[in-house]
Amino acid sequence: MNDKNNGFSFKQFHVSHADCAMKVGTDGILLGGWADVTTAFTAPLKVLDIGTGSGLISLMLAQRCQGDMQAIAIDIDVSACQQAKKNIDNSPWPSSIAVKHVALQAFTQAYKDEPAKFDLVVSNPPYFIHGQNFTDDARKIARHTGSLTHQELVDCALQLLAPNGRIALVLPYTSGCELVTYCQQLGNLQITCLNIKTTPKKPYKRMLINIQRGDRDLEKQSLTIHESDGRYSNDYQRFTKEFYLKM
Repeated sequence: MNDKNNGFSFKQFHVSHADCAMKVGTDGILLGGWADVTTAFTAPLKVLDIGTGSGLISLMLAQRCQGDMQAIAIDIDVSACQQAKKNIDNSPWPSSIAVKHVALQAFTQAYKDEPAKFDLVVSNPPYFIHGQNFTDDARKIARHTGSLTHQELVDCALQLLAPNGRIALVLPYTSGCELVTYCQQLGNLQITCLNIKTTPKKPYKRMLINIQRGDRDLEKQSLTIHESDGRYSNDYQRFTKEFYLKM
């Protein structure tokens, strides 16, 4: 059963989000189903989840890895961290995900010289840069990029990434285009974009971005969530059918 206030039940876990500024939504579900969880090593996949909120994306990745994953999920909001920890403790994979109340900048400073880097860095980051007012301070922080720009997020993630590691992000389409341009200027990065429409006739609304080291032309793909008749598209189902109760 899904209740907007209580949270969402998926096939293998439940996510409560009453104490989180940002609720479970399509952006996070798409990223959790799309991010590449393959690894070149036999060891558990090492994951960093930036701005974990309810812990949704980490839990989706744990399901896809069948628990063969060691994730650190960070957030600057203490209530979100507490909520994520409860969701993880109540899931089938409590030992696969550690929650830390810390800003990415401080985490990067403390962790960047560690020899064991991350195979996958994921984030559904803040995206309203300015001009929108929120009565709830926690929601404002969760939605605005004031404390962490997208460029800074990528800079930090690259410092924490294993040589063959990947960064996977979801952003509004315009912000995604700007970040892709920034990454191209950095050089020596392979970038794949999955541009998202809600319906066939709508403009692109979101962008999923995969970033890894290497030299290759920008790859662009597209996905439509709903067909014209309202049904979930086959492409959307391919990434999410292992999670939704009624799919």
